[in-house]
Amino acid sequence: MTSIFKHVKRDIIIRTTPERVWSALTDPQERNRWETRHCEIDLEIGGQITLDYGWGVSYKGTIVELVPPHKLTLKGEDEELTIWTITPHAEGSLVSIEYTGLWSNEREYMMMDNMAFGTYRFMRNMKSVLEGQSDLRPTFWSSWIGVNHYTYRDNGIEGVKVLEVFPNTTADGVIEIGDIIIRADSEVIHEYDEFEDKVTSMTPGEEIAIEFVRHGTLHRAVLLALPYGLKKEIEA
Repeated sequence: MTSIFKHVKRDIIIRTTPERVWSALTDPQERNRWETRHCEIDLEIGGQITLDYGWGVSYKGTIVELVPPHKLTLKGEDEELTIWTITPHAEGSLVSIEYTGLWSNEREYMMMDNMAFGTYRFMRNMKSVLEGQSDLRPTFWSSWIGVNHYTYRDNGIEGVKVLEVFPNTTADGVIEIGDIIIRADSEVIHEYDEFEDKVTSMTPGEEIAIEFVRHGTLHRAVLLALPYGLKKEIEA
């Protein structure tokens, strides 16, 4: 797999007006309701935006395009762009986010997939909050099994390819780097988002049955979900 990706995009339809979405995106108090723990937004060309997600993850950028209530473009400290677009839709508003960048190897594919997945989770939360439902963030990233992976489609196989296995997790000693996970609890896995959403939304202590291909041979295993980021105790 030797593709070079220069942008990644996610879309969602929210049953509200573009003006309401714009407010949720550009008003600091509104943004804290669905995405950030704290943010600062200087809403003008050349203005700064700082997003603090509350667990050591943050973003800082400069506003380079501002078309209320339809488009907001930010340039990050790495010079890459984050482009928000809000378009009227028959059901409300079509909300899109696009990132520019250059992703050309396995580790960068993983980073790209992870960024897009996290973004789409927050977009889903924006939809939930603006449509009058609950804040979904307490359900995000509840569990894991101890692997990093990326979307894989090659040699007639589709799924996610394992890039890292963390020591002393439930995957350690069962899953290997290079394994391609193709099913989880009998559900076919096509891409990163499907597997990551399933694994990180489980209740710690639940079991997940996975099927994976290793050197052309199909394997099966049942793994225990751990609290997200935590490793199992090393057996004496």
